[in-house]
Amino acid sequence: MFNNPYLYTAPSFGIRGFLRGINWSNMLTNTSKTLNVINQAIPIVSQFKPIMNNAKTIYKIAGAINSNDHIQEEKINNNTNNGPIFFI
Repeated sequence: MFNNPYLYTAPSFGIRGFLRGINWSNMLTNTSKTLNVINQAIPIVSQFKPIMNNAKTIYKIAGAINSNDHIQEEKINNNTNNGPIFFI
């Protein structure tokens, strides 16, 4: 009938309350998973960097191949004689 104030727990404040509320097992598990992902991602990034550098170079080469600036036509001389050539 009467509300007994001692039966209710007081909310935890401050650092002690914060530290009591942390589930250390879950935190260590999640930290371990995060570090495993990072350890797998670092080699992928280091292997992907040269691919991107080469892609830039390949793009430049493809642009140079497709450009018409450096094409020179050879003139064909149709007046050549297929006979022997004598040097005097």
